[in-house]
Amino acid sequence: MTGRILTALAVLMAGILVGCAADEPAKAINVTEVRATELQKAFADQKGKVILVDCWATWCAPCIKKFPHLVELHKKYAEKGLVCVSLSMDKFGDEDDYKKDKVVAFLKDKGATFPNFIVSEPKKDEEALLKLIGDFQAIPYMVMFDRAGKKVWASDEKPKLDDEQLAKLIELELSKK
Repeated sequence: MTGRILTALAVLMAGILVGCAADEPAKAINVTEVRATELQKAFADQKGKVILVDCWATWCAPCIKKFPHLVELHKKYAEKGLVCVSLSMDKFGDEDDYKKDKVVAFLKDKGATFPNFIVSEPKKDEEALLKLIGDFQAIPYMVMFDRAGKKVWASDEKPKLDDEQLAKLIELELSKK
């Protein structure tokens, strides 16, 4: 028993020494492969919250560049009712090149502690996804839903929003009860 306690203390001390405070445990990164119907249910489960979905892929350079902004928005607004969702479109590329481990590693590296999904059957679900989130095929693509689940913005709409304008729209939607 004493050996286990000493081992636990050693692990705790090692964590503190490398900068992991005991009161700030690392949040797990969960990644789920989903069909369109499962994604729709996941959105419905967030009713009463504003949802911001980022459609991206590891093979999309502009997606990789923009993704940290989603993480920043999550950190800034999650406690106010924003749910950021990452939706990997990696299987829309060459399915033979798809590796879930690559998606997971990227999300861990970026600290994406919000709901993360991978479209598991992109060709079968294309029509249902278009109906659910809009024209996601030109990634990076973002879409926002209000607290009632109604689409209020998509990144392919005019006028285009820069990061500051998107933050203002998020604040406006969060202010609505």
